[in-house]
Amino acid sequence: MSPMRLSRLAITLTMLVSAIAIHADEASEIRKRIPTLQGEALLAGYEQLYRLSMESGDFQYQLRCVNELIAETERQKNWSKAGDAKVMKILLFYNNGEDDSLYAHIHPTLDFLREKSAWKNYYEVRTTLVDVYNFTGKTSEALKEANAMFDEARQRQSKFGMGMAYYAMGNVYSNMYNPDEAANSYEKSIDLLMQVEPLPMQLSDVFSYYADELVAQQKFPALEQLTVRWKAFLMDHYQNRQGIKDGEADNRWGYYYMACAQAALGQGRLEEAQSMLDEMKKRVSGEDSFINRMWLYYQAACLIRQNRYVEALKLNDQSTKMMMASDDKSVMIRTRQQRAEILEALGRYEEAATLYKEMYTINDSINSRDIKEQLTEMNARFDNEHLKLEQQEERNRNILIIVSIIITALVIFIIFRYIAAKRLKMAHAKLEDAHQQLLTAYDQLEETTTAKERIESELRIARDIQMGMVPREFPPFPERTDIDLYGSITPAKAVGGDLYEFFILDEKLYFCLGDVSGKGVPASLFMAVAISLFRVASKQQLPPAEIATRLNSVLAEHNENSMFVTMFIGIADLHTGRLEFCNAGHNPPVVKDADGHAHFLQMKPNAPLGFWPGLEYQGECIEDISMKALLIYSDGLTEAEDADKQQFGDEHLLQLMEQFDYEGAEQTIRMLNTEVENHVKGAEQSDDLTMLCLRIKGNLL
Repeated sequence: MSPMRLSRLAITLTMLVSAIAIHADEASEIRKRIPTLQGEALLAGYEQLYRLSMESGDFQYQLRCVNELIAETERQKNWSKAGDAKVMKILLFYNNGEDDSLYAHIHPTLDFLREKSAWKNYYEVRTTLVDVYNFTGKTSEALKEANAMFDEARQRQSKFGMGMAYYAMGNVYSNMYNPDEAANSYEKSIDLLMQVEPLPMQLSDVFSYYADELVAQQKFPALEQLTVRWKAFLMDHYQNRQGIKDGEADNRWGYYYMACAQAALGQGRLEEAQSMLDEMKKRVSGEDSFINRMWLYYQAACLIRQNRYVEALKLNDQSTKMMMASDDKSVMIRTRQQRAEILEALGRYEEAATLYKEMYTINDSINSRDIKEQLTEMNARFDNEHLKLEQQEERNRNILIIVSIIITALVIFIIFRYIAAKRLKMAHAKLEDAHQQLLTAYDQLEETTTAKERIESELRIARDIQMGMVPREFPPFPERTDIDLYGSITPAKAVGGDLYEFFILDEKLYFCLGDVSGKGVPASLFMAVAISLFRVASKQQLPPAEIATRLNSVLAEHNENSMFVTMFIGIADLHTGRLEFCNAGHNPPVVKDADGHAHFLQMKPNAPLGFWPGLEYQGECIEDISMKALLIYSDGLTEAEDADKQQFGDEHLLQLMEQFDYEGAEQTIRMLNTEVENHVKGAEQSDDLTMLCLRIKGNLL
């Protein structure tokens, strides 16, 4: 876990327990008054004792105080206060690295909070559980817990719960060095949590972590857009509310101004970056604080961009001393790399080369290739400097000899002629060398163009193969009068991970629609395996739950990349209208009744396919779905975004399905595609979009 995240975590924990700086003798005075108190006053006394205990640094004393508080809340049957106190105890274990105690208490605490419907505390504790798994190396368990948390929150339509689940997923993906998925999860977390009233304080951490991912990917315009929403949150949370400690607010604002400075530096706006760094400096609470160390680093970076290397070196001296205590290799390398850059600019090549060697020695996985190249370059430059000095000394000796023997103007004239001829020859040689380099560059450009065309051709072929695996032309049964069916698939990239399939066997329609995690070629390969398995299992005339169980068993085996697929599987009897189905973590389909009312299909929760083997999936049925339209879709429909990141949304989908007079499956799909295009207004498609609409008419004979 990086020092930056540890620092932010400490701030969050401090806010949650609301520690108050009061002297120890006041704690003693409160304990004397405890026997005289009753009811709410007694609870307040125990709460104050626990808050005071946080100042002591004595874990056992803190544990005693929080246990006393829990016991009194349960005696008074004040379940709201009891829930808060139990969360305090979980955070106490977490903050002190008491993992065994944490595991022993966290599930009973979750059961208690669920029973008392204390959902805000419940989702905070589940997020803590994901973090414990994540930062103790149990990445698979962390990802499963985060997904299970999201599914449960979605069933309850809890935006806070879904937002916290995305926040936890972002932490897991970041720890797995998957910046794209981490950034995507943090963005979804912010979108959901910004809709919660009052705005939850966890948003501050989500903004900070999302900013880290954007800086790592050098997406500085996106970072600048993020700071606009970040500032709105901070204004609401710290300026429009009471009871927030100044130190905590300063730290939160410090991270915000650091992100603003990073965005401005990344886009070359030095005056703006300096202004943001000045604001950041105002939030420094101590010389050895993390905010101060980061200010020193970025202030030096700003000076480097202005070629003020001597001033930058002084700041780097200070940050280097502070960073020496850190055991985070990335922090050590980053500080040394900045120092090497400054020394190189000042002409101190030997010192710079030594630093690059140190970085290469301590580095095992971070930027190893870049540092190795820089090390090689610096060694070459340093050796060249020695060579230049030796050549200069040789020239000086030759000049002394020449001066001693030059006695006539004729010798001087010959020497000047010789020098002029040599310069002309060197100029000619340089011209020939430049010509050769131009030819080489042309050849490399031609090779690059050919390779690019070959890759594009292979992607087109892959897209054709993928699209050939799903039905393309509808209706495929022009002679039938008992079914209306249409579908479409629009990949976000050249190839995608969405899928759908259907066929009729013994007067029953077997169909599925799925969404593979991720996009591009890996997702398309996983999709090809999933659709092939569905075809094989379905033609054995198995029920949907058994099909899902078999697909999961095969997909979960040797799934080292932790990929998964959500899928809705159905079997519809074309005579009776009976629909059997199994939903494996997929979006709930929309049902449009014969009277025009549209609603989401209520279903049992099942895990996505491919997460872990051995699961037995549960199926359901609707006795008669005749004359009801059924729309199955991927989340590329409801999560389609416009340029302002506003999503298409579930409510909008229901509204359209209810307002649109059903004329047929094809007209419904085309209407929804048109509505999505109107919503995004030309914004880049972020996810695959797949839809399948059907209506069973029953036996009309």
